[in-house]
Amino acid sequence: MVSHIRITALVDNETHFEGPILSENGISLLVEVPEINFSVLVDTGITGDTLINNSKVLKKDLSKVKAVFLTHNHYDHTGGLIKLLDVLEEKPIIVAHPDIFSPKYAILPSLNLKILTYTGPPFSAEDVRIHGGKLLLSKSPVPVAQDIITSGEIPRENSFEYVDGFYRVENGSFIKDDLPDDQALIIGMDDGIVVILGCGHSGIVNTLNHVMSLTKSSKIKAVIGGLHLIDAHEERIEATIRELKKMDIEVIAPMHCTGFKAKSRIYSEMKGQYKEIYAGDSFEIRSD
Repeated sequence: MVSHIRITALVDNETHFEGPILSENGISLLVEVPEINFSVLVDTGITGDTLINNSKVLKKDLSKVKAVFLTHNHYDHTGGLIKLLDVLEEKPIIVAHPDIFSPKYAILPSLNLKILTYTGPPFSAEDVRIHGGKLLLSKSPVPVAQDIITSGEIPRENSFEYVDGFYRVENGSFIKDDLPDDQALIIGMDDGIVVILGCGHSGIVNTLNHVMSLTKSSKIKAVIGGLHLIDAHEERIEATIRELKKMDIEVIAPMHCTGFKAKSRIYSEMKGQYKEIYAGDSFEIRSD
């Protein structure tokens, strides 16, 4: 199992970094595993400009990235991919769900998105191939390195975590989308599992339950990324925190789409486990 990882937030909605770091809606997390000389980039933000600028400011060499994992289809997670490929001489494997290029849309009045808006990536699979990307599209878990796998599709098992306001076109019909393409990255460490999310549209509790079932582990060491509670009702936030507290998580770092209300409640209820992470921040996780 992995004993040491380093995670750097190259993109997030906010930055508190003392320097010329940019922020934008979206997320991109660089995960470095020194003991196997491996780096994987989780999502690419919305423009690519923020990702590339911040990697230079933070002296993070993107040429060492061997794999890019796109957690789901939305443009604020996929949009920077083409610009990333264009600055890399050696093109990485791009791991994602087969729905990553599907036409998807949203109407989310609670987030001031009141008209039908395209939410998919601003490019096609062919565009990715033209720019040298090596696509690996799978609904099931993919091992991207020793002890590092993608979650595959995440079962929706509880009643309080639901997806609303998202739509897709399937076989010529416009239907609601529960975002089956939403996945997480799983890193097996000596003393538990680290889970990295883009938005966690599947629900953080659904995701962690799936991760524990998939890995046969009962210990979640850390959770980092978006929890998509920004427009959640109090009841869902309460139920989420109640279930998270049962899991005895060592570190929880809510980012991006978690929302202030949910962040503040998680901090209040899980103060000793809560960690603030913004664009420009880097931290290490080691096995005890």
